[in-house]
Amino acid sequence: MQPTEALMAPAATADSLSWTKAVEGLPRVLAGLAAASAGPRPWRITGFDVRRAAEGPEALTDRPFTWSAPTAQRMIGLSALRSLISGRARAPAQAVRDVVAELSGGGQLGTRAPTSLEQWLSGLPPAGRAATGAAAVTWVTRLWSELDWVALAAKGPMVIGRDHWWDSPHTSLLALRSRAEVRSGRAHLVVLNGARRRSADTELSLVALVETLRDGVHGAPATVVGWWPDSGHVVRIDACPAVLDRGVAAVAAVLRARRSALAA
Repeated sequence: MQPTEALMAPAATADSLSWTKAVEGLPRVLAGLAAASAGPRPWRITGFDVRRAAEGPEALTDRPFTWSAPTAQRMIGLSALRSLISGRARAPAQAVRDVVAELSGGGQLGTRAPTSLEQWLSGLPPAGRAATGAAAVTWVTRLWSELDWVALAAKGPMVIGRDHWWDSPHTSLLALRSRAEVRSGRAHLVVLNGARRRSADTELSLVALVETLRDGVHGAPATVVGWWPDSGHVVRIDACPAVLDRGVAAVAAVLRARRSALAA
């Protein structure tokens, strides 16, 4: 199955009674997990945390985030993708050049403070900006070339690169993030680097969990498609009670790993 096919295939149907029963208790279950693992600050959990927890508690040690060509390629690539879809740019290389040039001058007019990415790009020598741009060109070219944008547009409005957060209504100790590069209706495409990992289904289950929590019991089940350009793997997950349970288990595993890391 290809990414476009996976995004456009009809969503699996869910029994309304079992779906409502599975969804309505989720917020309190998650709040209980957070309260039992209370730490020095609120827990903000992402798919990256789920992957690291699968590697072992030692992988969850706090390390400051730093910008680099690999960490910047998604942000630059998503902006370039929006340019391509809107017709402002005609080729990925042109789109990335425009984005890098714009970000490198961010905040210079004094209308706002530059973002951390803009500050980092502005401080790079020309060779560093070129290397960062090259990584972003590869990233966006794969996505731009792989999807059938005409077919997806015919399906309905698309959203490019909007990450969703769910903040627990019962405690300020927990927030979960759902990441997707392309959203088309209730289908969400997540682009993942490298080869498919053993934790892949669990990472994607977190996306399904967050989308379900945001919509509540009256929302339709989400479809999550994971795509690994490096290996060509495509994994599709339709939200159902079992998938939600896997997402909750993933959150619990991260909280356990972080608690262990703090106690060490």
